[in-house]
Amino acid sequence: MLADSALILSRRQDRNTSAKMEVRARDIGSASICGSPLGGSNRSGTHRNHQEQLTADTSRITAQIAMRLFAFKGIRYEDELDDRGGLAAPPYDQIDDTLAAHLRERPHQFTWLTRPIATEQSSPFESARDTHGHWLRDGTLRRDRVEALYPYEILLPGGGRRVGITGLVGLEDPAGAVIRPHERTVAKTVDERLELLRTTRIDLEPILLLSDDDGSLDSLLAADVAASTVLVEHQDAYGNRHRLYRLADAERIERYRSLLERCPGLIADGHHRYETALQYASERSSSLGSGTASKLAVITSLRAPGLAIAPIHRGLPATVDLGSVADLARSRHPLETSSGADLTAAVAVEPQPAIVTLTGDGTAEIWTFDRDSAPDELLPSFRHLSVGWLHDVLLPRLGLPAEAARDGRIVYRSSPEQLVSAINSGDLAAGFILPPMSPQDFSLATAHGALLPPKSTRFLPKLVSGLVWAAVDDE
Repeated sequence: MLADSALILSRRQDRNTSAKMEVRARDIGSASICGSPLGGSNRSGTHRNHQEQLTADTSRITAQIAMRLFAFKGIRYEDELDDRGGLAAPPYDQIDDTLAAHLRERPHQFTWLTRPIATEQSSPFESARDTHGHWLRDGTLRRDRVEALYPYEILLPGGGRRVGITGLVGLEDPAGAVIRPHERTVAKTVDERLELLRTTRIDLEPILLLSDDDGSLDSLLAADVAASTVLVEHQDAYGNRHRLYRLADAERIERYRSLLERCPGLIADGHHRYETALQYASERSSSLGSGTASKLAVITSLRAPGLAIAPIHRGLPATVDLGSVADLARSRHPLETSSGADLTAAVAVEPQPAIVTLTGDGTAEIWTFDRDSAPDELLPSFRHLSVGWLHDVLLPRLGLPAEAARDGRIVYRSSPEQLVSAINSGDLAAGFILPPMSPQDFSLATAHGALLPPKSTRFLPKLVSGLVWAAVDDE
């Protein structure tokens, strides 16, 4: 399938392909689109003047990079439901079995759709379909009569905010530069989401897309949010308040379309959901780039002040000899074994790239690396990233090739405390604590088309599911 051959591209299997992708992206990125060069090339002195890089006329490039945004008739909880704000849920991949069981204690909780369970009569996917249909018939849900876009605002506990626009984005060939992935995916997850989509024909959860615009998107959203009424508000477990608005004015909708059609979109969160949509479109013979296939998305500016990229840390179940690769580090500094939070804070203030290495004997060290003397196997766009050094340099020399990132030989922990605890208890033999990634470093790393290792980023705050969603129609 298209998604199998393009979206799940392995940069290690074909280094020549990666190099070509980087060259092609530099050519495309040189045009001034969406108020700034694609991929944030204006942030780094390493890029040549765009006139030197330009290999095709600007009109062709602009036409090629055109994110298509569509309004839609949103499905959401009925306004008269007193508890509708509490019925939203974390994304499906943030819900473990214990949390799912807790959320399902409420009969109309969105988790009944995103994490469905089988009955004696139905598969989990059939159960989700039947539940959704029942909720539409009994008035739990409503479908808006007029197509609209839905501004999405997140108010942070510390006083910050992040805004985005919810709509349908046209599916694009992953080989192009319109909507770009940045991480590899896991086939099993895609298979499960695909069966749910096939059965329900409901696009339940949005992806998070980043627009590398010049700030215009935030300005549009600020004006529309200020002039609109909150449809629903949900407070998540971290104290973030998620607010949904509705925008049905045709002139305002066209402003968003006009802005975003000059911008590429970078998938920040939801790679599996986007690949699922691609495979579904392929099954239905829907033509990519034609408007007949789309994906629910919340689009946020890469420059949004409330955007944060948290690290995901690594653990190794099997014993490895970290001393065998210590010579790759420019410097090593021992640390007193302390809390995961302390170790995370320590590596975050080091010159990057840097990692904390942990072993079962209680040893903790900060390793820093010299990006200017990186080995050949590390792509130039990854040399400033700790996760690039770890996956492309250290782990292969420890006997852990690319496939180890997906077959259980590497485990992932969002919480540094959980990682430290697992190592101290002997459940894991070693671990690596990674620093956070800045949006600028993220943009620089992904501008050239290469894919980061799995679980390289965790964009915060996470979107919630169940504020608004969309039907997938046959026609």
